Amino acid sequence: MGANLVEYQLVRIAKLLREPEEYDGWKLNQRSPAPGDVGTLVDILHVPGLADRYVVECSGPDGITLWIDDFDADELETVSIVPGDPT
Repeated sequence: MGANLVEYQLVRIAKLLREPEEYDGWKLNQRSPAPGDVGTLVDILHVPGLADRYVVECSGPDGITLWIDDFDADELETVSIVPGDPT
């Protein structure tokens, strides 16, 4: 899926490849990410010889960050914007 991912697009967590509590590398999370959560892809981490990692931030309705962490492309799916859809 990684080839279709671009910065600032909405993505959904399709699955987690690690235990939920392991997704707090920045020590900022109010809760762990969960499958079905929607967030914004804010950065793509490129390291030679390793698969790209995708930094996703999920915010609540008040704009406060609920969680931020990096994910494997296989953990993410793109979200289509539909007019009138609150997602």
